[in-house]
Amino acid sequence: MDDSGARAHARGAGARLRRKGIMEEQLLAFLSMLEDATSRIGTDYFQLPIHDADAMYRERVYCYELYHQLRCAFGDFPFSLGGEVDKVGHPHFAGTRYARSKPDLLVHAPGNMNRNLAIVEVKRATASRDDIRRDLRKIKWFCNHAAYSGGVFLVYGEARNPDTLAQKIREAADKTSTDLTRVTCLHHRQVRERAQRIL
Repeated sequence: MDDSGARAHARGAGARLRRKGIMEEQLLAFLSMLEDATSRIGTDYFQLPIHDADAMYRERVYCYELYHQLRCAFGDFPFSLGGEVDKVGHPHFAGTRYARSKPDLLVHAPGNMNRNLAIVEVKRATASRDDIRRDLRKIKWFCNHAAYSGGVFLVYGEARNPDTLAQKIREAADKTSTDLTRVTCLHHRQVRERAQRIL
């Protein structure tokens, strides 16, 4: 490689490092917005009231309100927030196990794979180990194969034992070979409280 080629290579590497650093900063900003948004989710969205029965955790109801609270907070944040974005027909996903997937939330710049910021999957605290593994596999795939900077696994509701919840997530990560350094695990325990990092 001649001097001009070496300089061009060095400039390209420097630009990639700067872009990575900017994406990491933006991911941290998004996580802060997400944690704040959880604190604004009201009782009827946290647990859906049922006529003549106890209120129930309903993931879709919680996610739609979380989406609303995030959209209200985004302001001039330089990404789009998508809820259950259907990947059918996307050439990057064709022929993969996630060709028909619909992540709970995606934070990205549609049409630009270099601006995929975060994939968010949400589960109620009573979710099964299989459900947790399924979501962690999806987060792992999107980070490794679709260039998402990071993943978020958000659990909401009361866990019978918060220590057991963290252990269930660790075990699921081990079984799926999911690198938890790329996944922020949050627990939104109660209404009007901010989600807290548990791993």
